[in-house]
Amino acid sequence: MAEKLKRLVVIDGKSVFYRGYFAMPNLSTKDGVPTGGVYGFATMALEIIRKLSPDYVCVAWDKPKTNIRKRLAIYPAYKAGRKPPPPDFYPQIPLLHELLEAFGWPLYELDDYEADDIMGALAVQAKKQNIETILVTSDLDMLQLVNGHVKVFALKKGLSNIEEFHMESFVEKYGINPDQFLDLKALKGDSSDNIPGVPGIGEKGATALLKEHKTLDGVYENIDLISGGTHKKLVEGKESAYLSKKLAEIWVDAPIKLDLAEVDGSRCDPNKVLEVLQNLEFRSLVRQLPEIMKVDQTKTITTTTVDAKLKVPENIYINTLEGLSSLKFEKDDVVYVYGRSAGKHGRSPSLLSLSVDAKKVYTIDIKTIGAEKVAEAIKKSGLSDAKVVGYDVKNVLKMLIEMGVDLPKVEHDVLIGAFLINSLRKDLTLTQLARFDIGFVESVDLDNLSDEELASHVPEIIAVIRGLYGLQAEQMSELTGIIKLADQVEFPVISVLAKMEYEGIKLNAGYLKKFAVQLEDTISDLEQTIYGHADQEFNIASPSQLADILFNKLNLPTDFIKKGKTGYSTAASELAK
Repeated sequence: MAEKLKRLVVIDGKSVFYRGYFAMPNLSTKDGVPTGGVYGFATMALEIIRKLSPDYVCVAWDKPKTNIRKRLAIYPAYKAGRKPPPPDFYPQIPLLHELLEAFGWPLYELDDYEADDIMGALAVQAKKQNIETILVTSDLDMLQLVNGHVKVFALKKGLSNIEEFHMESFVEKYGINPDQFLDLKALKGDSSDNIPGVPGIGEKGATALLKEHKTLDGVYENIDLISGGTHKKLVEGKESAYLSKKLAEIWVDAPIKLDLAEVDGSRCDPNKVLEVLQNLEFRSLVRQLPEIMKVDQTKTITTTTVDAKLKVPENIYINTLEGLSSLKFEKDDVVYVYGRSAGKHGRSPSLLSLSVDAKKVYTIDIKTIGAEKVAEAIKKSGLSDAKVVGYDVKNVLKMLIEMGVDLPKVEHDVLIGAFLINSLRKDLTLTQLARFDIGFVESVDLDNLSDEELASHVPEIIAVIRGLYGLQAEQMSELTGIIKLADQVEFPVISVLAKMEYEGIKLNAGYLKKFAVQLEDTISDLEQTIYGHADQEFNIASPSQLADILFNKLNLPTDFIKKGKTGYSTAASELAK
């Protein structure tokens, strides 16, 4: 059995911070202090602890103004064109430092070395001590470090889309080995860092060269075996290739020492973490803390409208016509709802639960009584004049549409509310919201109950919806922008979407087929016109071929046209110039 290695996680701090900042650009405390970047970082940090269970954690940071001095000396245009962060970016850095101090995670930054270099140096030292390293970053330069001891968790979009790279997955994606990745960058360049590479050599061409000749040196040692335009580009771009390799290389000799005692993940101060999160008003994150960071919150959390013990209502199970007479709702009553149908989009409704107070919930067995009889009773009950609160309320509304009942106003949907408060959360199931937001832990999965189980567990579900509604109302009261979005857009549109989904969309298939033929003819005519101007046929959809026709064959002016690693840009905004 293979030995389980100790695990070091090194986070590219500014990379993760940037992702959080742009994912939650308007997040701030009630006093107006911006917190989006810190929130994003905290969300990722908690996810790292839950999923990776690291033994050691630290953060690498790009030291302002000095981190790229050495590379600028090599190539003055390195990273040219990058926009400075917005003004409210910098005020969040001290807040991040407070959070890291509470986590017990050291932050490392060095003059003349980028965060990448610090991460690489630590990974190399960890490997010598037989420690596995996971590098969390959005910078794919780090892939050159992947080996049997080093993995890269690459942030692709936002904070939720993460791609894991290890030896096998790297080879599967790129078709080369990780130790060839630096040479790949040397050949194809990197427009994000303004690394030139060999002009005219793209990723496909660079990969083919490395498959054949293994390394950058191998390519140039066999340059006479390479023919045509590629040979010419390589010869003219040799100096640029080796310059690019030096720029893109991770400098693993960065003067940083891996101090295992300093990066020990158990140095976390749970009480300090809780205090920092509360001060930043990250209430939803407080309820998602992993075990290593949890404290007895009953002693420290006092600002909550949710009872420590949810009041589970009595279940009034109705499976006869006589029982329906007890359904009475006053105008503007807030009714907590939950339902299930056997068919799609509310068809064949089977169960509907309604509750006005914390004492009782009426669970109606529609399948036994019959939808028509239940519909008649609901119409008389006054539900259509009430306001409803639920989880995925749209599902209940479609059931009411199926039964011919006028729809009540949607007061709140705790599924939509959870997303509005924290759009970075991936798991928004009722079970997860119950567990992490209000501390309600059931032995069953509330989202995957059989019909029989649902009938008996409805009281808990209604109690959870009530508790989530109370919590979210408190959280949203401090986020006026979200309140406006919820009340004017999100909640009112639920009934509209329910009707649309129930009715479906009517398409004139015959017209669309006819229109498709017309489009094909128009496109064909345009293609022939383009070929006429070019005096040859080519792949118009290929940016490189189009650029060659426009700027080389037709000699269109290139003044002010952006030039990337594969040549002049053919983006619409550039061609418009």
